[in-house]
Amino acid sequence: MAGELAGRGAVVQVNTEENPVLATRFGIRGIPAVLLLEKGKVITRQEGALDRTSLLNWFLNAVK
Repeated sequence: MAGELAGRGAVVQVNTEENPVLATRFGIRGIPAVLLLEKGKVITRQEGALDRTSLLNWFLNAVK
C-alpha cells in the first residue's frame, strides 16, 4: 500500500500490549484498529479486520 499512499499518509504499527498508554489515549478497545490522525487527533477509525482493498478504499475515502 505504500505506493498508493505516497505523500498522503504514513502507516505506523503499535503494539497495544507494549504501549497501553497509547491504547488508552486513543480508546482502542479491539484489535486490529486503524485510526486516521491529523495533528494528533482522531479523524476517523476502523475497528476489525479488512482486506487490503477495503482498507485502501477506507483510507482514500477518509482523506477526500
